[in-house]
Amino acid sequence: MLSRVYYALTSRKCRRALLQLHPCAVICLLLVLPTAFLAWQLWPAAFPLQDSITTKYEVHPAMAKTSPLPSSSDTNAQMIVQSLRGRPQLSKITSIDIDEKVARPSVDGLRKGQAPATPTAASTPIPRASGPAQSVSALSADLHPAYKRLIKEYPFQPVRNERGQFVNVILVRSPFRSRHQKDLYEQYKNEILFLGISSFEDYPQPPPNPFSGKFPIDEYVGLFPGFLHMVREPEKIFPPSVKLLLMSQSDFSLPPPQPKMANKYDFTFSGSDQDVRNDCVGWSSFAKNWTFVKEALQVMCGELGMTGVLVATKDKQDRKACSIPASCEGKIVQTKFLSQQEFFSYVRQSKFLFVPQVHDASPRVTTQALALDVPLLMNWNLIGGWKYLNNKTGEFFHDMTDFRHSVTTLLKNVDELQYEPRKWVTANYGDQVSGTKLRQFVEENFADRVMLPDGTRLLFPSGA
Repeated sequence: MLSRVYYALTSRKCRRALLQLHPCAVICLLLVLPTAFLAWQLWPAAFPLQDSITTKYEVHPAMAKTSPLPSSSDTNAQMIVQSLRGRPQLSKITSIDIDEKVARPSVDGLRKGQAPATPTAASTPIPRASGPAQSVSALSADLHPAYKRLIKEYPFQPVRNERGQFVNVILVRSPFRSRHQKDLYEQYKNEILFLGISSFEDYPQPPPNPFSGKFPIDEYVGLFPGFLHMVREPEKIFPPSVKLLLMSQSDFSLPPPQPKMANKYDFTFSGSDQDVRNDCVGWSSFAKNWTFVKEALQVMCGELGMTGVLVATKDKQDRKACSIPASCEGKIVQTKFLSQQEFFSYVRQSKFLFVPQVHDASPRVTTQALALDVPLLMNWNLIGGWKYLNNKTGEFFHDMTDFRHSVTTLLKNVDELQYEPRKWVTANYGDQVSGTKLRQFVEENFADRVMLPDGTRLLFPSGA
Protein backbone atom coordinates (compact mmCIF):
# COMPACT_ATOMS: atom_id res chain seq x y z
CA MET A 1 0.00 0.00 0.00
CA LEU A 2 2.78 2.42 0.92
CA SER A 3 4.54 1.67 -2.34
CA ARG A 4 1.42 2.64 -4.29
CA VAL A 5 1.23 5.93 -2.38
CA TYR A 6 4.91 6.54 -3.10
CA TYR A 7 4.52 5.93 -6.82
CA ALA A 8 1.42 8.12 -6.93
CA LEU A 9 3.20 11.00 -5.19
CA THR A 10 6.24 10.76 -7.43
CA SER A 11 4.36 10.55 -10.71
CA ARG A 12 4.70 13.31 -13.30
CA LYS A 13 1.14 14.59 -12.85
CA CYS A 14 1.52 14.74 -9.09
CA ARG A 15 4.83 16.61 -9.32
CA ARG A 16 3.23 19.25 -11.59
CA ALA A 17 0.35 19.67 -9.12
CA LEU A 18 2.68 19.90 -6.12
CA LEU A 19 4.80 22.62 -7.74
CA GLN A 20 1.82 24.95 -7.49
CA LEU A 21 1.50 24.34 -3.69
CA HIS A 22 3.39 25.97 -0.87
CA PRO A 23 6.42 23.87 0.27
CA CYS A 24 5.06 23.69 3.84
CA ALA A 25 1.81 22.20 2.59
CA VAL A 26 3.73 19.52 0.72
CA ILE A 27 5.70 18.59 3.85
CA CYS A 28 2.53 18.40 5.97
CA LEU A 29 0.87 16.21 3.37
CA LEU A 30 3.78 13.79 3.36
CA LEU A 31 3.67 13.52 7.16
CA VAL A 32 -0.09 13.09 7.43
CA LEU A 33 -0.51 10.34 4.83
CA PRO A 34 1.56 7.60 6.63
CA THR A 35 -0.05 8.50 9.96
CA ALA A 36 -3.52 8.24 8.47
CA PHE A 37 -2.67 4.92 6.88
CA LEU A 38 -1.40 3.47 10.20
CA ALA A 39 -4.51 4.66 12.05
CA TRP A 40 -6.70 3.08 9.41
CA GLN A 41 -4.88 -0.25 9.78
CA LEU A 42 -5.15 -0.31 13.57
CA TRP A 43 -8.66 1.06 14.00
CA PRO A 44 -11.08 -1.82 14.91
CA ALA A 45 -13.92 -0.71 12.69
CA ALA A 46 -11.74 -1.08 9.63
CA PHE A 47 -11.66 -4.90 9.91
CA PRO A 48 -14.09 -6.23 12.53
CA LEU A 49 -13.10 -9.74 13.72
CA GLN A 50 -15.67 -12.50 13.96
CA ASP A 51 -16.02 -14.64 17.07
CA SER A 52 -15.92 -17.71 14.83
CA ILE A 53 -12.32 -16.79 13.99
CA THR A 54 -11.12 -16.16 17.51
CA THR A 55 -12.62 -19.40 18.81
CA LYS A 56 -10.32 -21.33 16.53
CA TYR A 57 -7.31 -20.36 18.64
CA GLU A 58 -6.33 -21.52 22.09
CA VAL A 59 -5.38 -18.71 24.47
CA HIS A 60 -1.77 -18.88 25.55
CA PRO A 61 -1.58 -18.95 29.39
CA ALA A 62 1.15 -16.31 29.54
CA MET A 63 -0.87 -14.01 27.35
CA ALA A 64 -4.02 -14.36 29.48
CA LYS A 65 -2.00 -13.71 32.62
CA THR A 66 -0.06 -10.63 31.57
CA SER A 67 -2.44 -8.79 29.21
CA PRO A 68 -3.58 -5.46 30.74
CA LEU A 69 -7.33 -4.89 31.08
CA PRO A 70 -8.99 -1.86 29.41
CA SER A 71 -9.97 0.84 31.89
CA SER A 72 -12.09 2.96 29.58
CA SER A 73 -13.57 3.05 26.13
CA ASP A 74 -10.50 5.00 24.94
CA THR A 75 -8.28 1.98 25.38
CA ASN A 76 -10.36 -0.48 23.37
CA ALA A 77 -8.24 -0.08 20.25
CA GLN A 78 -5.04 -0.48 22.27
CA MET A 79 -6.36 -3.74 23.76
CA ILE A 80 -7.14 -5.20 20.35
CA VAL A 81 -3.74 -4.17 19.00
CA GLN A 82 -2.02 -5.95 21.91
CA SER A 83 -4.18 -8.99 21.31
CA LEU A 84 -3.20 -9.03 17.63
CA ARG A 85 0.48 -8.61 18.45
CA GLY A 86 0.19 -11.63 20.70
CA ARG A 87 -1.00 -13.81 17.82
CA PRO A 88 2.46 -15.32 17.19
CA GLN A 89 2.40 -16.74 20.74
CA LEU A 90 -0.89 -18.54 20.21
CA SER A 91 -1.08 -22.31 20.14
CA LYS A 92 -1.77 -24.17 16.94
CA ILE A 93 -5.20 -24.01 15.32
CA THR A 94 -7.66 -26.47 16.74
CA SER A 95 -10.79 -28.03 15.30
CA ILE A 96 -13.28 -26.51 17.75
CA ASP A 97 -16.76 -26.20 16.29
CA ILE A 98 -17.89 -22.64 15.63
CA ASP A 99 -21.14 -23.25 17.49
CA GLU A 100 -19.37 -24.66 20.56
CA LYS A 101 -19.64 -22.59 23.74
CA VAL A 102 -16.12 -21.89 24.94
CA ALA A 103 -14.88 -19.76 27.82
CA ARG A 104 -12.75 -17.38 25.78
CA PRO A 105 -12.96 -13.60 25.41
CA SER A 106 -14.69 -12.48 22.22
CA VAL A 107 -13.76 -9.29 20.42
CA ASP A 108 -17.15 -7.82 21.32
CA GLY A 109 -16.41 -8.51 24.95
CA LEU A 110 -13.08 -6.76 24.69
CA ARG A 111 -14.72 -3.74 23.11
CA LYS A 112 -17.11 -3.53 26.06
CA GLY A 113 -14.23 -3.56 28.50
CA GLN A 114 -14.78 -7.09 29.83
CA ALA A 115 -11.84 -8.95 31.31
CA PRO A 116 -10.66 -12.04 29.42
CA ALA A 117 -11.91 -15.25 31.03
CA THR A 118 -9.36 -17.37 32.87
CA PRO A 119 -8.36 -20.32 30.70
CA THR A 120 -10.11 -23.52 31.71
CA ALA A 121 -8.50 -26.94 32.02
CA ALA A 122 -9.87 -27.83 28.60
CA SER A 123 -8.20 -24.87 26.93
CA THR A 124 -4.86 -25.10 28.75
CA PRO A 125 -2.28 -27.03 26.71
CA ILE A 126 -1.48 -30.44 28.26
CA PRO A 127 2.26 -31.00 28.74
CA ARG A 128 3.66 -34.06 26.98
CA ALA A 129 5.70 -36.69 28.76
CA SER A 130 9.37 -36.50 27.96
CA GLY A 131 9.78 -40.30 27.70
CA PRO A 132 8.30 -42.78 25.21
CA ALA A 133 4.55 -43.12 25.02
CA GLN A 134 3.13 -45.76 27.35
CA SER A 135 -0.08 -47.69 27.00
CA VAL A 136 -2.61 -46.53 29.55
CA SER A 137 -5.61 -48.42 28.25
CA ALA A 138 -7.60 -50.44 30.74
CA LEU A 139 -6.89 -54.16 30.91
CA SER A 140 -9.16 -56.31 28.80
CA ALA A 141 -9.41 -60.03 28.13
CA ASP A 142 -10.22 -59.24 24.49
CA LEU A 143 -7.46 -60.42 22.18
CA HIS A 144 -5.12 -57.66 21.02
CA PRO A 145 -5.79 -56.88 17.33
CA ALA A 146 -2.12 -57.44 16.42
CA TYR A 147 -1.82 -60.81 18.20
CA LYS A 148 -2.52 -63.12 15.27
CA ARG A 149 -0.22 -61.16 13.00
CA LEU A 150 2.61 -61.34 15.55
CA ILE A 151 2.46 -65.11 16.01
CA LYS A 152 3.11 -65.59 12.30
CA GLU A 153 6.72 -64.61 13.05
CA TYR A 154 8.64 -67.68 14.26
CA PRO A 155 10.02 -66.47 17.62
CA PHE A 156 6.55 -65.40 18.81
CA GLN A 157 4.71 -68.41 20.23
CA PRO A 158 1.04 -68.08 21.20
CA VAL A 159 -0.44 -69.11 24.54
CA ARG A 160 -3.91 -70.65 24.87
CA ASN A 161 -6.13 -71.62 27.76
CA GLU A 162 -7.90 -74.96 28.27
CA ARG A 163 -10.75 -73.82 25.99
CA GLY A 164 -8.36 -73.14 23.13
CA GLN A 165 -8.67 -69.34 23.45
CA PHE A 166 -5.65 -67.18 22.74
CA VAL A 167 -4.65 -64.97 25.66
CA ASN A 168 -2.63 -61.75 25.55
CA VAL A 169 0.62 -63.51 26.38
CA ILE A 170 3.30 -64.33 23.81
CA LEU A 171 6.34 -66.53 24.44
CA VAL A 172 9.57 -65.56 22.69
CA ARG A 173 11.21 -68.94 22.07
CA SER A 174 14.38 -68.02 20.19
CA PRO A 175 16.55 -65.02 19.32
CA PHE A 176 15.05 -62.54 16.87
CA ARG A 177 15.87 -63.47 13.30
CA SER A 178 15.52 -59.98 11.85
CA ARG A 179 15.42 -56.33 12.82
CA HIS A 180 11.74 -56.37 11.87
CA GLN A 181 10.97 -58.91 14.61
CA LYS A 182 12.81 -56.85 17.20
CA ASP A 183 10.87 -53.76 16.10
CA LEU A 184 7.57 -55.63 16.46
CA TYR A 185 8.48 -56.55 20.02
CA GLU A 186 9.42 -52.96 20.85
CA GLN A 187 6.17 -51.72 19.33
CA TYR A 188 3.86 -54.00 21.30
CA LYS A 189 5.77 -54.83 24.49
CA ASN A 190 3.65 -52.42 26.56
CA GLU A 191 0.37 -53.79 25.17
CA ILE A 192 0.99 -57.56 25.17
CA LEU A 193 2.85 -59.55 27.82
CA PHE A 194 5.99 -61.03 26.25
CA LEU A 195 7.78 -63.77 28.21
CA GLY A 196 10.92 -65.60 27.19
CA ILE A 197 11.03 -69.40 27.04
CA SER A 198 14.09 -71.61 26.58
CA SER A 199 13.26 -73.67 23.52
CA PHE A 200 16.24 -73.26 21.19
CA GLU A 201 19.85 -74.26 21.89
CA ASP A 202 21.21 -72.35 24.91
CA TYR A 203 18.87 -69.36 24.47
CA PRO A 204 18.76 -66.84 26.11
CA GLN A 205 22.53 -67.38 26.32
CA PRO A 206 24.67 -67.34 23.17
CA PRO A 207 25.09 -70.81 21.63
CA PRO A 208 28.52 -72.49 21.49
CA ASN A 209 27.37 -74.33 18.36
CA PRO A 210 29.92 -73.32 15.67
CA PHE A 211 27.18 -73.43 13.04
CA SER A 212 24.92 -70.95 14.87
CA GLY A 213 24.73 -67.18 14.80
CA LYS A 214 26.04 -65.34 17.85
CA PHE A 215 24.69 -62.43 19.89
CA PRO A 216 25.84 -60.50 23.00
CA ILE A 217 25.62 -62.47 26.23
CA ASP A 218 23.35 -59.88 27.86
CA GLU A 219 21.03 -59.22 24.91
CA TYR A 220 18.12 -61.45 25.96
CA VAL A 221 18.60 -62.38 29.62
CA GLY A 222 17.03 -59.12 30.80
CA LEU A 223 14.93 -58.18 27.80
CA PHE A 224 11.61 -59.65 28.99
CA PRO A 225 9.87 -59.13 32.35
CA GLY A 226 9.64 -62.89 32.86
CA PHE A 227 11.35 -66.03 31.58
CA LEU A 228 10.47 -69.73 31.51
CA HIS A 229 13.97 -71.15 31.89
CA MET A 230 15.64 -74.57 32.00
CA VAL A 231 18.96 -74.01 33.83
CA ARG A 232 20.21 -75.24 37.21
CA GLU A 233 21.43 -71.86 38.48
CA PRO A 234 19.27 -69.11 36.96
CA GLU A 235 20.47 -66.50 39.46
CA LYS A 236 23.86 -66.57 37.70
CA ILE A 237 22.28 -65.74 34.35
CA PHE A 238 19.21 -63.53 34.83
CA PRO A 239 19.03 -60.11 36.55
CA PRO A 240 16.92 -59.88 39.74
CA SER A 241 14.22 -57.88 37.94
CA VAL A 242 13.22 -60.85 35.75
CA LYS A 243 10.52 -63.15 37.15
CA LEU A 244 11.55 -66.78 36.66
CA LEU A 245 9.81 -70.13 36.32
CA LEU A 246 11.55 -73.47 35.76
CA MET A 247 9.44 -74.63 32.83
CA SER A 248 10.00 -76.03 29.33
CA GLN A 249 8.02 -77.01 26.27
CA SER A 250 8.68 -80.63 27.23
CA ASP A 251 6.63 -80.18 30.43
CA PHE A 252 3.44 -80.30 28.35
CA SER A 253 1.64 -82.66 25.95
CA LEU A 254 2.64 -86.04 27.38
CA PRO A 255 1.51 -89.03 25.32
CA PRO A 256 -1.30 -91.13 26.83
CA PRO A 257 -0.67 -94.56 28.35
CA GLN A 258 0.09 -97.25 25.78
CA PRO A 259 0.35 -101.04 26.11
CA LYS A 260 3.71 -102.39 27.19
CA MET A 261 5.80 -103.99 24.44
CA ALA A 262 8.50 -106.62 24.74
CA ASN A 263 12.06 -105.28 24.83
CA LYS A 264 13.60 -105.90 21.40
CA TYR A 265 16.42 -103.36 21.75
CA ASP A 266 18.58 -102.13 24.58
CA PHE A 267 18.23 -98.45 23.65
CA THR A 268 16.87 -95.92 21.18
CA PHE A 269 18.53 -92.65 20.19
CA SER A 270 16.65 -89.76 18.54
CA GLY A 271 18.89 -88.11 15.95
CA SER A 272 18.37 -85.75 13.04
CA ASP A 273 18.59 -86.30 9.30
CA GLN A 274 19.56 -82.72 8.48
CA ASP A 275 23.30 -83.45 8.21
CA VAL A 276 23.32 -86.97 6.77
CA ARG A 277 24.80 -85.76 3.49
CA ASN A 278 27.80 -84.44 5.48
CA ASP A 279 28.15 -87.65 7.51
CA CYS A 280 26.35 -86.02 10.45
CA VAL A 281 28.55 -82.94 10.66
CA GLY A 282 26.54 -79.73 10.99
CA TRP A 283 24.27 -77.64 13.18
CA SER A 284 21.77 -80.35 14.11
CA SER A 285 24.40 -83.03 14.71
CA PHE A 286 26.28 -80.71 17.06
CA ALA A 287 23.08 -80.18 19.04
CA LYS A 288 22.62 -83.97 19.23
CA ASN A 289 26.28 -84.43 20.32
CA TRP A 290 26.88 -86.94 17.53
CA THR A 291 30.64 -87.10 18.09
CA PHE A 292 30.02 -88.42 21.61
CA VAL A 293 27.39 -90.85 20.28
CA LYS A 294 30.04 -92.52 18.12
CA GLU A 295 32.35 -92.88 21.12
CA ALA A 296 29.54 -94.34 23.20
CA LEU A 297 28.65 -96.80 20.43
CA GLN A 298 32.16 -98.21 20.62
CA VAL A 299 31.45 -99.17 24.24
CA MET A 300 27.82 -100.24 23.89
CA CYS A 301 28.29 -102.27 20.71
CA GLY A 302 31.91 -103.36 20.98
CA GLU A 303 32.39 -103.93 24.72
CA LEU A 304 28.88 -104.57 26.02
CA GLY A 305 27.35 -106.17 22.93
CA MET A 306 24.21 -104.02 23.14
CA THR A 307 21.62 -103.50 20.42
CA GLY A 308 19.87 -100.27 19.58
CA VAL A 309 18.05 -97.98 17.16
CA LEU A 310 19.48 -94.73 15.77
CA VAL A 311 16.42 -92.81 14.57
CA ALA A 312 16.78 -90.24 11.75
CA THR A 313 20.41 -91.06 10.97
CA LYS A 314 19.57 -91.91 7.34
CA ASP A 315 18.38 -89.53 4.64
CA LYS A 316 14.73 -89.22 3.67
CA GLN A 317 15.28 -91.49 0.67
CA ASP A 318 16.45 -94.20 3.13
CA ARG A 319 19.72 -94.64 1.22
CA LYS A 320 22.63 -92.76 2.75
CA ALA A 321 23.34 -93.13 6.49
CA CYS A 322 25.70 -91.51 8.97
CA SER A 323 28.76 -93.66 9.59
CA ILE A 324 28.96 -95.68 12.81
CA PRO A 325 31.66 -97.95 14.31
CA ALA A 326 32.20 -101.27 12.57
CA SER A 327 31.56 -103.04 15.88
CA CYS A 328 27.88 -102.00 15.60
CA GLU A 329 27.29 -103.94 12.40
CA GLY A 330 24.29 -106.21 12.84
CA LYS A 331 23.49 -104.71 16.26
CA ILE A 332 22.23 -101.25 15.34
CA VAL A 333 19.22 -100.28 13.24
CA GLN A 334 19.42 -96.91 11.47
CA THR A 335 16.21 -95.30 10.25
CA LYS A 336 15.12 -92.28 8.29
CA PHE A 337 12.99 -89.58 9.92
CA LEU A 338 9.92 -91.24 11.44
CA SER A 339 6.43 -90.22 12.35
CA GLN A 340 5.80 -89.75 16.05
CA GLN A 341 3.94 -93.02 16.45
CA GLU A 342 6.68 -94.94 14.64
CA PHE A 343 9.24 -93.36 16.94
CA PHE A 344 7.14 -94.20 19.99
CA SER A 345 7.00 -97.82 18.84
CA TYR A 346 10.79 -98.11 18.84
CA VAL A 347 11.01 -96.43 22.25
CA ARG A 348 8.46 -98.81 23.77
CA GLN A 349 10.52 -101.77 22.50
CA SER A 350 13.69 -100.44 24.16
CA LYS A 351 15.01 -100.70 27.72
CA PHE A 352 15.98 -97.01 27.81
CA LEU A 353 16.24 -93.83 25.76
CA PHE A 354 19.80 -92.60 25.19
CA VAL A 355 20.07 -88.81 25.69
CA PRO A 356 23.70 -87.71 25.08
CA GLN A 357 22.92 -84.07 24.19
CA VAL A 358 24.43 -81.03 25.92
CA HIS A 359 23.33 -77.93 24.00
CA ASP A 360 19.77 -79.00 23.31
CA ALA A 361 16.88 -77.11 24.91
CA SER A 362 15.05 -79.70 27.01
CA PRO A 363 14.34 -82.31 24.30
CA ARG A 364 10.70 -83.37 24.31
CA VAL A 365 11.66 -86.98 23.64
CA THR A 366 12.73 -87.17 27.31
CA THR A 367 9.27 -86.70 28.80
CA GLN A 368 7.70 -88.63 25.94
CA ALA A 369 9.84 -91.66 26.80
CA LEU A 370 9.07 -91.30 30.51
CA ALA A 371 5.35 -91.12 29.75
CA LEU A 372 5.76 -94.35 27.74
CA ASP A 373 7.26 -95.86 30.92
CA VAL A 374 10.81 -96.01 29.52
CA PRO A 375 13.73 -94.68 31.67
CA LEU A 376 16.54 -92.41 30.47
CA LEU A 377 20.32 -92.58 30.22
CA MET A 378 21.08 -88.85 30.23
CA ASN A 379 24.15 -86.64 29.94
CA TRP A 380 24.46 -84.71 33.21
CA ASN A 381 25.66 -81.68 31.21
CA LEU A 382 22.41 -81.36 29.25
CA ILE A 383 21.43 -77.72 29.61
CA GLY A 384 17.70 -78.48 29.76
CA GLY A 385 15.94 -81.68 30.79
CA TRP A 386 18.16 -82.54 33.75
CA LYS A 387 15.19 -81.90 36.07
CA TYR A 388 13.49 -85.09 34.86
CA LEU A 389 16.24 -87.39 36.18
CA ASN A 390 16.09 -89.03 39.61
CA ASN A 391 16.27 -92.52 41.06
CA LYS A 392 12.83 -93.31 39.62
CA THR A 393 13.48 -92.20 36.06
CA GLY A 394 17.01 -93.25 35.02
CA GLU A 395 20.72 -92.58 35.33
CA PHE A 396 23.15 -89.74 34.63
CA PHE A 397 26.62 -89.94 33.12
CA HIS A 398 29.15 -87.09 32.94
CA ASP A 399 31.53 -88.31 30.21
CA MET A 400 33.23 -91.48 29.05
CA THR A 401 34.90 -91.92 32.44
CA ASP A 402 31.63 -92.94 34.12
CA PHE A 403 29.64 -93.95 31.04
CA ARG A 404 30.18 -97.72 31.39
CA HIS A 405 29.18 -97.68 35.04
CA SER A 406 26.00 -95.71 34.33
CA VAL A 407 24.97 -98.05 31.52
CA THR A 408 25.45 -101.22 33.55
CA THR A 409 23.67 -99.70 36.56
CA LEU A 410 20.68 -98.72 34.44
CA LEU A 411 20.39 -102.14 32.79
CA LYS A 412 20.53 -103.81 36.20
CA ASN A 413 17.80 -101.55 37.62
CA VAL A 414 15.60 -102.12 34.57
CA ASP A 415 15.81 -105.86 35.08
CA GLU A 416 14.94 -105.38 38.76
CA LEU A 417 12.01 -103.04 37.96
CA GLN A 418 13.50 -100.23 40.05
CA TYR A 419 12.21 -97.41 37.86
CA GLU A 420 8.70 -95.89 37.72
CA PRO A 421 9.08 -93.31 34.94
CA ARG A 422 5.44 -92.91 33.93
CA LYS A 423 4.15 -92.67 37.48
CA TRP A 424 6.68 -89.98 38.35
CA VAL A 425 6.37 -87.82 35.21
CA THR A 426 2.57 -87.76 35.18
CA ALA A 427 2.54 -86.75 38.85
CA ASN A 428 4.89 -83.82 38.24
CA TYR A 429 4.33 -82.73 34.62
CA GLY A 430 1.74 -82.77 31.87
CA ASP A 431 -0.96 -80.34 30.79
CA GLN A 432 -2.89 -80.24 34.06
CA VAL A 433 0.10 -79.79 36.37
CA SER A 434 2.20 -77.53 34.15
CA GLY A 435 -0.81 -75.63 32.78
CA THR A 436 -1.82 -74.70 36.31
CA LYS A 437 1.73 -73.60 37.17
CA LEU A 438 1.93 -71.33 34.13
CA ARG A 439 -1.44 -69.73 34.86
CA GLN A 440 -0.45 -69.10 38.49
CA PHE A 441 2.89 -67.64 37.41
CA VAL A 442 1.17 -65.16 35.10
CA GLU A 443 -1.51 -64.17 37.61
CA GLU A 444 0.85 -63.80 40.56
CA ASN A 445 3.50 -61.77 38.75
CA PHE A 446 1.72 -59.96 35.92
CA ALA A 447 -1.83 -59.26 37.07
CA ASP A 448 -1.19 -55.60 36.24
CA ARG A 449 -0.16 -56.47 32.68
CA VAL A 450 -2.66 -59.02 31.41
CA MET A 451 -6.24 -60.09 32.03
CA LEU A 452 -7.12 -63.71 31.30
CA PRO A 453 -10.55 -64.75 29.97
CA ASP A 454 -13.06 -65.53 32.71
CA GLY A 455 -12.80 -69.06 34.02
CA THR A 456 -9.26 -69.70 32.75
CA ARG A 457 -7.65 -72.49 34.79
CA LEU A 458 -4.78 -73.62 32.55
CA LEU A 459 -2.34 -72.00 30.14
CA PHE A 460 -0.35 -73.83 27.47
CA PRO A 461 2.35 -72.91 24.95
CA SER A 462 0.72 -73.47 21.58
CA GLY A 463 1.98 -74.27 18.12
CA ALA A 464 5.39 -75.58 19.17
